[in-house]
Amino acid sequence: MTSKGNPFKAPKAPVAKPVSDAAADDAKASLLLRKAEGGYAFPLLDGVANQFARSLRELIRALGAPTVQVERQAAEVVRFADWTAASAPAIFWRYHAPPLKGPVLLAGARPLILQLVDIFYGGKGQLGAEREELTDAEERFAARLGRDMGLQLAAAWDDKLAIAPELDCVTGDPAKLAAVRADDELYVQRFALRGGKLDGRVITCAYPVAALRGIAGAEPAPEAREMSPADAAWTATLSGALKEVRLPVRSVLARPEISLVKLLGLEVGDIIPLTIPRNVPVTVAGRSFAAGSIGEANGNAAIMIEHIEKGSDHE
Repeated sequence: MTSKGNPFKAPKAPVAKPVSDAAADDAKASLLLRKAEGGYAFPLLDGVANQFARSLRELIRALGAPTVQVERQAAEVVRFADWTAASAPAIFWRYHAPPLKGPVLLAGARPLILQLVDIFYGGKGQLGAEREELTDAEERFAARLGRDMGLQLAAAWDDKLAIAPELDCVTGDPAKLAAVRADDELYVQRFALRGGKLDGRVITCAYPVAALRGIAGAEPAPEAREMSPADAAWTATLSGALKEVRLPVRSVLARPEISLVKLLGLEVGDIIPLTIPRNVPVTVAGRSFAAGSIGEANGNAAIMIEHIEKGSDHE
């Protein structure tokens, strides 16, 4: 079989006029930031903040506060020193997030972390005596929370600019947040928690203004492939159904061994001693999923997940 050339000549596509570098920069800047009276405005971050507020709400609910709402408040530009002073006492999370030419910072009040730990371990979010130092379990919880919020922040930016926040510092001392000076200006977004014991607590997200000005020359992330309304509805329905599937979760706390003679001689009131290891395995549907440590809050026993097994679909 031979193929013949098309006898009809296709019309030539119109030649686009060359766009100057300055015009291209202006178009890109309009998406990421624009000059405003007395400084800069960041229209891109409105969408980022809306998405982050929704995912932050779902994270807090998953930790054991199912009725909490997250209210996005007005953003403002403040000095780093003023922001840290207003946040204290707080836990700060610092992220390295290229292509931003500077860190991304999050802050949450220290009492909020203590309440979330109590809720996570089965408590009601009650605050105990005021103290400055966190326990080992609270420090691990703060680090895990920081990693989860970093993933949510990356997802909020995903369809606008591909950044990959990597947590590199968790501290209660703002002096340890290197690469940010006291007089540096930050663009600060506030997210207020509403409902229950967490009502009024605030998590803030801060971007150095100099770093935001630098993203005008970065390439926006490609837009996601558009789906038809039918495909979107089907995907949402399937996703919702899968999330409701219940799986058996089991943790083996101890496997004592006793002799047959002692077993046959057991009576009501006898005690079998148990040695509970520091780390206990957690299985899901019969497969090894994670490892955690035993904890207690308000008389309720719980397990804090400290390690997810490699190769798990969860990762």
